[in-house]
Amino acid sequence: MMSLASQMYDYYVRPYLGEKGQDLVEYALLLAIVVAIGWLIWSQVGMKESIQQIFENASKVTSNAASISNQPAATGTTPKV
Repeated sequence: MMSLASQMYDYYVRPYLGEKGQDLVEYALLLAIVVAIGWLIWSQVGMKESIQQIFENASKVTSNAASISNQPAATGTTPKV
């Protein structure tokens, strides 16, 4: 009877306890690969300049919209708050 309990322990419990940290290492390696590929794309393709230009354009558009919305109405009435 002890051999059956030992077999069940070896089959169910030992793999779970023995591979506890393995998943964390696998995820860390996967994250490192994804970051490395992203960095290569970022630096080699020139995405840095493209993304910078997109944010600069968005900043200009929002600044213009904010300055226009802060101007009083052309009819001489003040906007309702």
